[in-house]
Amino acid sequence: MTKRRICYIVSGIISILFITFMTILILSQTVFKPKHPVLQTLSSTVEGVSTHISPPLDVQINFTLTLQMLLKNPNLADFEYKTVENLVYYRDILVGNLTLPSSTLPAKGSAILPCPLVLQIDKFVANLGDILQDILQRKIVIETKANMPGKITVLGIFKAHLNTTSHCKLVLSVPSMEVVDQVCDLEAKL
Repeated sequence: MTKRRICYIVSGIISILFITFMTILILSQTVFKPKHPVLQTLSSTVEGVSTHISPPLDVQINFTLTLQMLLKNPNLADFEYKTVENLVYYRDILVGNLTLPSSTLPAKGSAILPCPLVLQIDKFVANLGDILQDILQRKIVIETKANMPGKITVLGIFKAHLNTTSHCKLVLSVPSMEVVDQVCDLEAKL
């Protein structure tokens, strides 16, 4: 082989490697760029009230708030999320929580999960004046916070850790305990 021919072969190999590298780089920053998953509360309903009375004077009253949560993966790769934790607050006091197990959302896939949260009314009445005021106004405002950390792996090589948080404010009417208003915000971090 002549030196000129070897130079052409080496130049061709370097050009092919450079073009392949640039193509992968461009695709990873456009088509395969990680997008934040969606964690959204679609609806919320209040269900059955349960009571438990045990001597001496231990009274517990609970009701169930069921949230329909939409989990949506806009990525071209599977999203593996860790445990999703839903917390419910009344006037900054934790009154209920629910933990959903980890799972995987397929690429461009979505799932609607029912999240039944048992709320403890005895924690609501920790400040009796506030709950009485809310009952007289015929509405109770509660807040839900759901956190979904996870990761995606692009082309089996690049890993991106994503965290999505949903924060909702729900207004419950008294005494029907129906959800009459709902406002949600979504925050995502890469």
